[in-house]
Amino acid sequence: MIRGLLVIIWLLLGTGISFAHSSSRSSSIWTEDDKTIKMVFSIDQVQATLLVPLDYNAASLQSLLAGHLAASISVTQGDKPCATSIPYNRPTSSQRLHVKINFTCKDTVSENSWNIENNAFFDFASTHIHIAYLKANQNSIETIFTDRKRNKTMRLTDISNVATPAIWVNVITYVHLGFLHILGGIDHLIFVTALVLLAKRPKQIAVLVTGFTIGHSVTLGLASLGVITPFEPAIEALIGFSIAFVAVEILVPANSRNWKPVIIGSTILMLILSFAGWLKISIIPASIWLGLALFIACYGMLVTSAKQVRSASIMLTAVFGLVHGAGFASVLQATGLPHNRQVSALLGFNIGVEIGQLLVVLLWVILLKLTARILSQASVSKIEIVLAGIILASGIFWMIDRSFI
Repeated sequence: MIRGLLVIIWLLLGTGISFAHSSSRSSSIWTEDDKTIKMVFSIDQVQATLLVPLDYNAASLQSLLAGHLAASISVTQGDKPCATSIPYNRPTSSQRLHVKINFTCKDTVSENSWNIENNAFFDFASTHIHIAYLKANQNSIETIFTDRKRNKTMRLTDISNVATPAIWVNVITYVHLGFLHILGGIDHLIFVTALVLLAKRPKQIAVLVTGFTIGHSVTLGLASLGVITPFEPAIEALIGFSIAFVAVEILVPANSRNWKPVIIGSTILMLILSFAGWLKISIIPASIWLGLALFIACYGMLVTSAKQVRSASIMLTAVFGLVHGAGFASVLQATGLPHNRQVSALLGFNIGVEIGQLLVVLLWVILLKLTARILSQASVSKIEIVLAGIILASGIFWMIDRSFI
């Protein structure tokens, strides 16, 4: 019975991987003006497509978003609702939508507290994260809305009358955000899972996860601080590629490096995607796909022994960490870092991400040890192959799907 339960747990985890999506997030800026509270809501166009029904072909996505926000976000002053204006569609960028809504209350808002009820997107994605920036004069505070925390009572003028929150308060806020982000970022967690399955031994797991951590910490910091500006569609597609690549390493035995089928299959796929990029059907340039095809071919020809695989895995994990770090930074780029608290916010966010990663690693290490004690090695190997196959399919799916957004 215990054996059967373990098999079910493994397969359920694998099945969940194949149907999972990246975390959903949005942001807003709130200001006061006499009796009016003004909100500007922002979200990536890709994430806004959660609102589109299968048979929907009428209004624009931004109009659909405006209607959803008008129905999902409300402001009250005491027990009285504040009147909601018609949503205004603000100028959009190539990747983000912006909608402005004004809430007019009975009394002057600067003299009375008011409450935000935010139900936007949580019924479509339970892992959705919303950061509200509440601004008054030159000061601002951030508050995080989640599926379990949809209400917040505010009085913006209080921001100007209180001392700036201690750094540790800012750190804790962003630790929470980083933790929520990594738990909702299933593609990043799958990559960590793949590393555990590839390494198997605790020491090797620690080495690979450390390399991944160093890599993503570097680009997370550089991108969040604006030193580099990654091309987000390419980053998201490369994250899918990294997942698929590690899955292949799990499936190809280290002692018998039969990489030829991988080179042939990946070259065909990359040429198809390159052609799509050349025709401007794909948003990813053809040069990226051709470069990846060349990388796979060179890797397969140069890494030919188990010892070389172990050495290469450490370097590749750090390189893939750079890619994932740029993906982590997208949530901070979308909302911005607090003024004069950039370093502490970045530190807190990174700590939150690491806590989430370590929990996943710990879960898999415990499950692997328990499985090894109860099931035969042959059974464990079969389960790992099935799970690696699901990870491979998920990585390829994300790589292709994110190239045609």
